[in-house]
Amino acid sequence: MEQVVRLQEATPPRSPLARAFGVDPLPADAQPWFTGALGERQVGAALGRLPIGWSAFHALPVGSGDADVDHLVVGPGGVFVVNTKHHRGARLAVYDRAVLVNGVKKPYLRNADLEASRVRGLLVRAGIEAPVHAAIVVVGAKEVRIHRKPVRTAVLRSESLVRWLTRRPAVLDDETLAQATRLFDDPASWRAVASPHDTAERFSAIEREVRSAQLVRAGWGLAAGLALLAAALPFLPH
Repeated sequence: MEQVVRLQEATPPRSPLARAFGVDPLPADAQPWFTGALGERQVGAALGRLPIGWSAFHALPVGSGDADVDHLVVGPGGVFVVNTKHHRGARLAVYDRAVLVNGVKKPYLRNADLEASRVRGLLVRAGIEAPVHAAIVVVGAKEVRIHRKPVRTAVLRSESLVRWLTRRPAVLDDETLAQATRLFDDPASWRAVASPHDTAERFSAIEREVRSAQLVRAGWGLAAGLALLAAALPFLPH
């Protein structure tokens, strides 16, 4: 969300004419970030339904640059590094070493392994023994077909995430679970980031503006269709 807000605020505001015609308020380079953020919010909402004994943390900065862990979940079944991928209407093919989106290979498995290894290292440095699992959670895809399961990373739809997590066998005792939760909840565990406190509110405002522009464009499309129909009526047989 922060990247969307930064890119949007660096873009000149739309003119009244652009608003009247429903020109998209987002710059092109913000579109992928916006789509990804919507997917992360959907998965975050799903994780909010986890039962007592589970904790979920979101958008945790790791490594360098803009890298972050979308969602980090800890519960009786272990530690889960969740990477959200929002691909509305796409077809995904999953193999043991690759994920293809509409036939195009994506580095999702490699990235998921890297994020899981970073979290694993954090636990080791803190002296906490807990298994770390990587999961790629797909939002909005038309099809997710598992041809060969990856060895170290689960790939599943967002609708199945909570059920998949809570059905994992319990492997953490209460003390280890509490230690891991405290570690992940400590801001000192993660890369320091200067983040405005109102990022979520600003993102929501951008989302409303995007939805409004979509409605305006839909209205213009409907008006154009009705105009064509009206123009054709005199030529239709009675």
